[in-house]
Amino acid sequence: MRQKICDVFLIGGGNAGFGVRIPTRAAGMKVVLAEARDLGGTCPNRGCTSKTVLVAAGRTLQEIGRAYVHGIKVGNPTLDWAPLITGKSRVKGIPDRLAKTLAGRGVEVLHHHARFADPNDIKSKL
Repeated sequence: MRQKICDVFLIGGGNAGFGVRIPTRAAGMKVVLAEARDLGGTCPNRGCTSKTVLVAAGRTLQEIGRAYVHGIKVGNPTLDWAPLITGKSRVKGIPDRLAKTLAGRGVEVLHHHARFADPNDIKSKL
C-alpha cells in the first residue's frame, strides 16, 4: 500500500471534488485526488455535455417543424441517427484538459480506486 501525506484527500474527480479543491489549495493545503475513471466525472464525459448534442438536434427538428409560423416552407425533416451519434461522441479531451489544470494548480492525481477504511485496519498493515 502506498502512503500519501496530504491535508485533503478527494475521492472522485467530478464536480464536487473540483469545488472543494479551489478553497483548499487557496489556503495552502496539499490536495490529493483519486479518480479511477475519467477526470470530470459522468457529466462532462458521458452525460450532460454529450447530451446537449442530442438536445440541440431535437430542438432543431422542432424549430424546422414550426418554420411555417414565419412563412417558411420546408420539406419534411428526417433525423440521420448515425452522424448525430458520431457528433455526440466528439465530446472528448475533457479528462486531459482537467489533468493539466490540476497539475498546474498543485493537485496530485492518483488514477486508482479509493475507499474509506477503518484506521485500525490500515495501521495493522503498515
